[in-house]
Amino acid sequence: MVMGKVVVQKHSRRDAFKRSLESLTRKEVYVGIPAEASSRPGDGSINNAELLYIHTHGVRRKAMRDEMDAMMNMGMKYSQAHTLYIREHGSPMMSIPPRPVLQPAIEDRKPEISMVLADAGRAALLNDVAVYEANLNKAGMVAASAAQGWFENPQNDWPPNSPRTIRRKGSDQPLVDTGEMRKAITYIVRDKP
Repeated sequence: MVMGKVVVQKHSRRDAFKRSLESLTRKEVYVGIPAEASSRPGDGSINNAELLYIHTHGVRRKAMRDEMDAMMNMGMKYSQAHTLYIREHGSPMMSIPPRPVLQPAIEDRKPEISMVLADAGRAALLNDVAVYEANLNKAGMVAASAAQGWFENPQNDWPPNSPRTIRRKGSDQPLVDTGEMRKAITYIVRDKP
């Protein structure tokens, strides 16, 4: 007959698993242009984050923006003001066509980013904080690199520059002038607020 002593540690694995799951939801990865890195050389009238937003969504004529601003200042919601303007004036000509960067670039690299995030999840479940955070950083690097590369990626399918813009810039490549906006795109990993 063999005798032994058994020690039962009730819930220890469950508690560790719960802590690991909680660590998965504590951090977020953001890709874009942080406020502290958004300034541009020159007169300071527009920063890189604002410029990226404009090129993602396009710009409407000043008259439309002014009219919609007045309607919204009176309490009308954006979509109502936009609808009213279009009903009154037709569909406005875009002076700058949309040229999205972040979302399509990240979507293009989604399989690779997903694999890195899955590795981060496995590390969190194993309570390996160093590997978890390293993989979150790697996912951020892959996404930021994809966004920076999207400016010259033929898949971006951006409309060409207008003849006026080509004359002014001396280039027919959309969104590539000084390269400052592209270089400003980065990532951060931080705890959720």
